[in-house]
Amino acid sequence: PPRRALPAIMSCKNMLRAAVVAALAASRVALAVVQDVRVAAGECSMTIPTGSDTYFPEQKQVHADAMLAKLFTVTYAPTFKVLTDSLSKEQYVLTQCGQVQPSAAAVNAVEVLKTGYIRKHFGVPVQSSAARSSVLLAFIDSLGVQDRVKFVDSYATAPCWQKALACDAEMEPSYGNVTLHAEQLAGVDVVFMSCGTDGDCTNVNTQKNGVHVPSTQEAGPVESAEYIKYIAAFFNLEPLANELFAATQTSYTQASSGKSATPPLVAWINYN
Repeated sequence: PPRRALPAIMSCKNMLRAAVVAALAASRVALAVVQDVRVAAGECSMTIPTGSDTYFPEQKQVHADAMLAKLFTVTYAPTFKVLTDSLSKEQYVLTQCGQVQPSAAAVNAVEVLKTGYIRKHFGVPVQSSAARSSVLLAFIDSLGVQDRVKFVDSYATAPCWQKALACDAEMEPSYGNVTLHAEQLAGVDVVFMSCGTDGDCTNVNTQKNGVHVPSTQEAGPVESAEYIKYIAAFFNLEPLANELFAATQTSYTQASSGKSATPPLVAWINYN
């Protein structure tokens, strides 16, 4: 009887193996369909640039103004861009969807990884993200990529974010349900976050998909406003970011000099 049972056991193993193979095949098909959709939408391309070709020509680039934001830089290559944050000591390699992730040597040829810095890789444009701080949500709003944010900070106030919070998009705090918090962080491509209040960036450094956004650590409001370029790099929206920042800078300059045609109305409100 044991020998007669052996074929049945082997059959079960074969069935399990077949099920795994089928699942993997279905997964590949699903990924291929998603990839095709993104190619059709103009977000992905399998074409390898040759010669002077690039996915990021000058008109599709952003650069931190040397007189303004001091904590980040962006450098471009034909198929990827390198964003460096000096506060958290992290370097983000953003590779165009459909292109091969560059080697360490290829990245170093564009932007050397400084001693003590951490390098992280992401595909762009980003498909899903989480915002652990409400500060950067204004940039997300301006760029029109609210649909790419899966979880938001509970203190978000804009109408779109309030609607999202009512639809289970609230970011679980780190001191809350630890399991749910970890699942949320792991369930997105990018987690936009801040370092600790004491300047310790261990929380960012140890989060594999964590991206530090130091907009509030700059010297002034215009410098902070320039971080729309920083966020835009993750969504390939640099031209829009340049346009929006230029308008903000002009408006700020006019308001500060008293030349604004429409002076800003400011209200101080206290809610208890």
